[in-house]
Amino acid sequence: MSGADRKATIKSLRQELMTDPRQLTNVLSDLGPPNVLTTRYAEEGERRPLWSIGIIIGGIALLAYWTVFLSYAGGMLAVVDTAELAEARSAFLLIDVVAFSNTEEVGIGWSSGWAWMVVPTAIVVVSFLIGARFWRALPRHR
Repeated sequence: MSGADRKATIKSLRQELMTDPRQLTNVLSDLGPPNVLTTRYAEEGERRPLWSIGIIIGGIALLAYWTVFLSYAGGMLAVVDTAELAEARSAFLLIDVVAFSNTEEVGIGWSSGWAWMVVPTAIVVVSFLIGARFWRALPRHR
């Protein structure tokens, strides 16, 4: 239930409770347990995807991916720098990573054609869809 719908529902429920001529305890007992009442209201409302939450989750997933990826590449660079290796190559989720260190230059790099762009994009899209609960947009059969 959206915030506006929830506020409107609460307001109308309060008005109904206050206008009922019976004692408040009797009116509340007639409503039943709170979980049954909330289930009844939830079934009436439309379940929608939470696109804004999906965007946030997708951004967090991308940030986490780049943090792990750069930590991996930085670790390779630390090993190359301390082990007197000129260069090290490895793969991280289909992406070729290279770390090099010599007397003239130090650095990290990556290449894999399409993979360096497709892998983070796939992570963001999957995280977005799961975070947004996309299945709520699908038609429900009863």
